[in-house]
This record gives sequence, structure tokens and C-alpha cells, in this order.
Amino acid sequence: MTALLGGLFASRIALSLAGGGLAIEQADQAIPPDLRSIVFMMLGNYIGQGVVLLLVPGLILGKVRSANPMRSGLSWWKAMAAGTGAMVLFWPLVLASGLLAGVFITLMTGQELPEIAHTTLLQLQQAAENPDIWLILALIMIVLLTPILEELMYRGLLQESIRRMPGLVTETPWIAIALTSIIFAVMHAAVVDQRGLVALIVLSMGFGWIALRTGRLLSCIVMHGLFNLLNLVQVLA
Repeated sequence: MTALLGGLFASRIALSLAGGGLAIEQADQAIPPDLRSIVFMMLGNYIGQGVVLLLVPGLILGKVRSANPMRSGLSWWKAMAAGTGAMVLFWPLVLASGLLAGVFITLMTGQELPEIAHTTLLQLQQAAENPDIWLILALIMIVLLTPILEELMYRGLLQESIRRMPGLVTETPWIAIALTSIIFAVMHAAVVDQRGLVALIVLSMGFGWIALRTGRLLSCIVMHGLFNLLNLVQVLA
């Protein structure tokens, strides 16, 4: 949690250094004024989180405790294959949950939701009309750096910490997965709408499940990266 706060604080500093202004309102969503500001915010976030994470004792040597001891020594390519398979399994579940949540919200409020639930994706879609180096940097970070850092924090640290808390050690690991998933979604509340939060909870449950089944963070990192890539292809294609 300290790493999340550190990232938030550092991203604000980076945005100030970049000269970024206040977000503008479009389609009831707050969109950063330019892609350059997004890149600086992301870099600041990564640096702030990274500095805190480096202070965690034994982080580099730590491993997720697998629910299946026979798979604790899973090779890297099997871990990648497991992450890919998990993405194939959860992709329709994530889409369906977001769609159903959107229909429910529309019926209850009468509010017409925008086509894209994520403001960063909307900004990337607009920037793709005139691509530049900032777009390339943003895409690289979203597909590669974001999955690594977020899975290190949420699955490697937060989920494992909750799962090893006194009183929860002998309980079902789904308690830790569910709590981590809720926190994961809430931390993205500034850039996604309500249906997006529901979809992120389902997605994060998938991340937590595959990490626990394989005992390898690489599995959920691959799954996370593929999800981000699929979203980018869907929006930019």
C-alpha cells in the first residue's frame, strides 16, 4: 500500500515537471491534456513504486506460495503458457462482466455510457491519429512495464501478505484473491467507469488464481500483458 501511495505521489511530481495541466472533461471522463503528460505520469508512478519496493526485504528472492506444491518449480515457458491459457479463459468472462454491468447501470440510471470505459485507452485512440514517440513509449510501458510492476505489487506482495495474515493462513486463498482484486480495481477508479471496475475485479481474480495455481508471478505478468495488448489492438485497430 505504501508503494501505491509512493507511486501516486511521484506521478503528481512528474506531471508537474512535465508541465501538464488539469484534466479536461470529455464524455463524462477526465482525460489528461496530452499523451506526453500520461507518459510522464506513468514513469513517475513506476519510479515511485519501484523505490518503495526496493526497500522490501527479500523481495527479489521471494516467491508466491503455490496452491499446488507440485507446480512450485514450474519452468518459465510453462508459466508463460499457463498465463496465456488463463487469458483465453478469462477474456470472455471479463468482457461479459463489463457488458452486463454496463447494461445494469444504464437501466438503473438511464445514463448512456461511452463506448470506451478507460480514459487512457481513449487518449491513446485519439493520439493514434497522429502517432509520435510519446505514443510508442506509452504502448511499450502499458504492455511490458505495467504488468510487471503491478503484478509484483498486487499478486507478489499484497495478495501474499493478506493470505499469510494470522487467521487467514488456514482459510481459503480466495479471500486474499478477492480482497486484492477489490483494491486493484479501486486503485484504477480514476481512469475507468463503473462497468470497468466490475470487469477489473473479474480480471484481477484471474490474475490471482493463475499466480496461486502456478506459484510463478510470470504467469500473471504474461496474462496481464496479453490483456493490455488485446485492449490496445481492439481500440487502435
